[in-house]
Amino acid sequence: MAEEFKNGVTYFTDATATLTVHFPEDKVKCHYCPFCHSESDLRRFWCRLTNNMIYNPFYPGLPEECPFELTGEITGTIPKYRKGG
Repeated sequence: MAEEFKNGVTYFTDATATLTVHFPEDKVKCHYCPFCHSESDLRRFWCRLTNNMIYNPFYPGLPEECPFELTGEITGTIPKYRKGG
């Protein structure tokens, strides 16, 4: 890349992506996200999207820096005992 831009880069062309992550049965935790990466030797977890360390991937909810926003949509069938009856 260095030879292609000998005088430096003057501008960038941006691209965006839309991703959907399915959390199982209202268990919204980094642990269930496919972008949560475990370094098993060091017992550390990292987000592959933000490159931030995840201190407790088992904590309910998503960290403030997480790029995902919950939509509330449900994929699959909710059992009858969960439908309020």
